[in-house]
Order: sequence, then structure tokens, then C-alpha cells
Amino acid sequence: MVCFLVISGLFGHSTILKGDDIGSFDPSKKLYFQINKHVLDIQKKTLNLQIKEVAKLLHERRLAEPGNKMYDFLESYTWFFTLFIQEEQTQYERASKRKKTLLDNIKKGDPSSPYYRFCQAEILLQWATIHLKFNEKTRAAYDVYEAYQLLEENTKLFPHFHENYKSLSIIHALAQSLPVWVQKLSGVKGSVSQGTKEIETLVNHIHQYPLFKDEILAIYIYILFYTKQEKELAYQVIQKYKLQESQSPLLIFLAATITQKYGKNNDAIKILEGRNQSAGQLPFLYLDFLLGKYKLYRLDKDADTHILKFVTGFKGRHYIKEAFQKLYWYEILFGSSQKKASYYKQQIAKAGKSLIDEDGQAVTETRDGPPNTLLLKARLLHDGGYYTRSLEELKSVPSDRFKPEEKEEYHYRMAKNSDALMLNDEAIIHYKKVMSLSSGVKYYACSSALSLGHLYEKQQNFILAKQYYNECLVLHPEGYSTSLHQKAKTALVRIEFKN
Repeated sequence: MVCFLVISGLFGHSTILKGDDIGSFDPSKKLYFQINKHVLDIQKKTLNLQIKEVAKLLHERRLAEPGNKMYDFLESYTWFFTLFIQEEQTQYERASKRKKTLLDNIKKGDPSSPYYRFCQAEILLQWATIHLKFNEKTRAAYDVYEAYQLLEENTKLFPHFHENYKSLSIIHALAQSLPVWVQKLSGVKGSVSQGTKEIETLVNHIHQYPLFKDEILAIYIYILFYTKQEKELAYQVIQKYKLQESQSPLLIFLAATITQKYGKNNDAIKILEGRNQSAGQLPFLYLDFLLGKYKLYRLDKDADTHILKFVTGFKGRHYIKEAFQKLYWYEILFGSSQKKASYYKQQIAKAGKSLIDEDGQAVTETRDGPPNTLLLKARLLHDGGYYTRSLEELKSVPSDRFKPEEKEEYHYRMAKNSDALMLNDEAIIHYKKVMSLSSGVKYYACSSALSLGHLYEKQQNFILAKQYYNECLVLHPEGYSTSLHQKAKTALVRIEFKN
């Protein structure tokens, strides 16, 4: 028997109804917000990236239910995923106009429903993410501010409408570690503990929120893994809810990336190789890049075929430089064509944009000339979680055989592998050696300071942990400094109440 979640603006909370009782809302409201089986089906297909089929279904349901504003809300998801995945400028300009129309349509809905403000806020948060993709930071901050105000107001008006916390949780969890300019423009306040508590409330009753189940789980996993550094628990959540077996490419992306970062590169490859790729899905070529990259970490000789699929088919702006860097590395290790290697190296500078750390770092690293092949192998193996193999590569050559300009990286690779294998004393020695050798130009010292902070935090030596997190923030290497600084700021917030 099908269960429908019917939104009741009158009581300010969600009610679960069984059977086909889809008329249990105020009939005097001509424009309303109602979740029924059609809404749930469309959302499922949207998460499976069946965007063309969803567009057809939305048209049909608007004719059948002209008063249900949930279909305007659902249409926003189609624009969000299309723009987030494809990153095409012409689509962005066209969709920006549609954003205003959808918000205006929702504002015509029943203001006594908790979904009235909630749906507006969700669309604004989706667009904040898209604006950042297209490097429009001010517009993104403004949308976050407006969404935050709507959600806070909705929480006061409808305190039992817990769906508010789906998005408030991640906003509150990241509030203190957001860039200062975002905090000032958005007025966002909160803490990691507040955000965690809010999302856990939803996870503990996950089946009460069928429309948002996947998003709730994704936010919870993100907070656990990246904000709280509870990586094992995040991985366990993926296993518990079997996200690695999902039909949704979006959940496959989440499951694969967390699994890989947890140190299970082989499993991540299996997830990506086994993903559903049915006809009619919006192409998610970034998953091909991930598959190629993870195979390169394992030193597989077919890694380049997957990365080439991404660079030849993707028309967006992010990860292109990084992808060409990985192809360049592939040619250095396995290729037989100097012409190909030279072409890939040139494309690192020419193709795509340097808007994210990974792309900026690809450009910076290529300026230094070809990498040492042994250090490159050690790096790739470490990134794939093959720490023992990576350490064996490094130990196969005496440290005095490396050039002076290579010794900083050598000690960094030794430190990272020792850290991963929980050889803490060795890791600390090598991290500190990196910092003593560093000129501050490359990211090794900045990353080492962050890692030392993590090690001392685990040892509950919060004074030293704070010292090294702050040292991380002082260093500004070109490339990865944004993400490294973000992690250091999050860590400082995390240990604030422990010291």
C-alpha cells in the first residue's frame, strides 16, 4: 500500500497518510504544496538523472494538478543537476531567468504551509551552489543569506517541521569555517555540534522524509567525513544504506568518493565500474574521470581511456586541467609518445579554468618540469590508499639520491604514508622535516602543518594542534591553500571546546 506524505499548512507539520487519500489538504487553497506518489516518482527519476523524462512528467502533472506548487520546486532540481554536472554557460544564462519564474510561482502558493518558505529557500541554496560553480561569489552569498533567513523564519513559524534542518544543518555545521566574506554577507551563524545534532534528528527518523531521504543521508555523510573527521562512521553509513548499489549516479558519486578517500580504492573502482548507465540519463562524465583517476592510483595501464572520455566529452570548466595533468602523468609512466606527453602538458595551461584548487595545482606543478617518476609513483599509490606499496617505492632509493629540490617532496611522501599506516612518530619527524626544508611555494608545508595538527589533536595535545593549524593558515601556497585553510579553520572550531 502506497504511503503519501501530505503537507498540512494548517498544523505546521507533516502527516503520514495511508492508501489513496491524496485529498487531505485544505480544499479552499487553490494553490498548495502536496507530496504524493507522482512527486516522489519524479524526484526519484530526477536523482537518477532522467532529466528529459522528468520534463515530460512535470508537464503532465502540471496539467493534472495545476495548483500543486511542488512541481515548480521539482523543476528547480532538474536545472540544478544539469548545471552542476554539465557547467555550460549558455544553459546557465537561460536557467537564471527560469529561476526567478519558479520562485515567483512558489510565492503564489499557500503561505500558511511550511513548504512555502522552505521551497523558496531550497531553490536559493541550489542556486548559490550553481553561482559558485560559475564564479559568481557575491550572487551566491546573497542567495545563501536569503535562504538562511527564510529557513530561520520557517523554523520559528513551524517548529515541528523538521525538514527545515535538512539544509540548516549543513549551514550551521560550516558556519564558523566559512570564508569571512561569506559570513559577513550571509549573516550565517552556527556550530559543528549544532549542525550535527540537527541532521542526526532527521537521520534517526529517515523514513518519515521520503522526498529528502537521499539528501539527508548525503549531508550527514558529508558532515561526518569532512567536518567532524569521523571517516569510519561516514563509511559505515554508506554501507548501512547500501548507497554503493544505488541506481542514482549522484549517490554513486558520493559512495565512490567517500569509499576512495577512506582508503578503499579497489572498492571505489568496483562501484564506478558497476554503476547504472541507462539510456536517457544526463551524461555524468566526471564519473569517468574519477574511474580513470582511481585506476591511475592503482597504476592500471587502461586508466587513460576513462580520463580521455571525460576531456573529449565534457564542455564545462572544472577539473579539466587536473584531468590533462593525470593524462600527462600517465604518459610519463606508461606512454611511449613524447608528442602526446607534450600535448597534454600544453593543455594543462590552455584548457579549462583555474577556479578550484585541483586545477590551480595542476598548473603550478607543471611549471616545474617533469616529475621524478619514483616520487610520482609513490604519490599515486598513496592517493589510492596503497600505503605499504608507496612506502616500499620510496625506500627503494636512498634519500641522498634525490636532488635538493626533490627532498621536500620525498619527506612529504614518507610522512603521508607513515601517517596513514599509523606510524605516528615517523610521520611527525618527516612532517617537521618538510616544514624545515620548505620555501612556502609548494603545498607540502601547508599540508604538513595541517596533518601535524590532526596528529596532535588525536593525541589530545590541543595546544600543539592549535599551533600547527594556525601555521597552516599562515602559509599560502599557490593551488591547494583554499581547501587546506578551510580544513584548518574547521579543525580550530572543532577543538575550541576541547582545549
